[in-house]
Amino acid sequence: MTEWYVRQESETDPEFGCIPEKRPVEELLQKGIVIIDKPYGPTSNQVSAWIKKELDLKKTGHFGTLDPNATGILPVGLNSGTRINKAMAKADKEYVFEAELKKEKSKEAVEVALETFKGVNKQVPPEKSAVKREEREREVYEIEFLDKKGTKILGRVKCESGFYVRVLIQQLGEKLETEASMTELRRTRQASLEESQASTIQEVVDAYHFYNEGDEEKIREVLHPIEKGVNHLKKVAIKDSAVNAVANGANLGATGISKLQDGIEEGERIAITTLKGELVAIAEASMTSEKMFDSDGTAAELESVHMDPETYPKRWKQ
Repeated sequence: MTEWYVRQESETDPEFGCIPEKRPVEELLQKGIVIIDKPYGPTSNQVSAWIKKELDLKKTGHFGTLDPNATGILPVGLNSGTRINKAMAKADKEYVFEAELKKEKSKEAVEVALETFKGVNKQVPPEKSAVKREEREREVYEIEFLDKKGTKILGRVKCESGFYVRVLIQQLGEKLETEASMTELRRTRQASLEESQASTIQEVVDAYHFYNEGDEEKIREVLHPIEKGVNHLKKVAIKDSAVNAVANGANLGATGISKLQDGIEEGERIAITTLKGELVAIAEASMTSEKMFDSDGTAAELESVHMDPETYPKRWKQ
């Protein structure tokens, strides 16, 4: 569990900003995300396009491609909510996969072979991938044998972004001295988002229909603030007096910090928030948590700003 440390006690003025979960639906549609449970068949781009059309938006974008024959979590940014793409698409992911072996192997042999993939793996992306086909390294954090029926096996893998489960299964076949092919793939987790939070495309469309008829209940269940998409990033909460400067693009000075989470490493991507939990910016830490707590100077360099500079007044006095 990540802990918070208070550098300087500070209060936040209720007149400015808004707790993310209490934002008006109109604002969530302009700067939010939906967590789609992608069905089998369409491409990730098609799902994103459907959401754009059905919710009458100017722009949508998904965070992390799923193959047409894969299902599961597909976060989609709405309008300016698409700008958290880099933080979301590069996040760790978890999959449950089904594979079929050409020759039946024992449960014990499969378990042993799967365990060898834990750690750093060398992969060449498959031919149909959208990236350059050159060998690269990706890490597997957890891998688990779940079940076996005849030549079909079921497993779970938690991995670094850019890891190809299809390649894992091909390599698994090689280790077992047979051929192996992927028959099903489901993404069950991305960053801190879990499949229990996902909604079907139809649920999102129906919720928007009810919203247009004056009922907000359903759409509040499927629309999420962008802050939910960056929950996996460690956070630094800043004083009201520092918000305007950071929202205008100024790098974060340590003296503007009210509280921060532990475990931040220099060079790590972090979320800069208000004391209400609003995302102000995504940045690269220039200091560790320890140095942010008791040093001055630049604490983080901005990567992208996500708050309107006018949300908080300039140099608000506390």
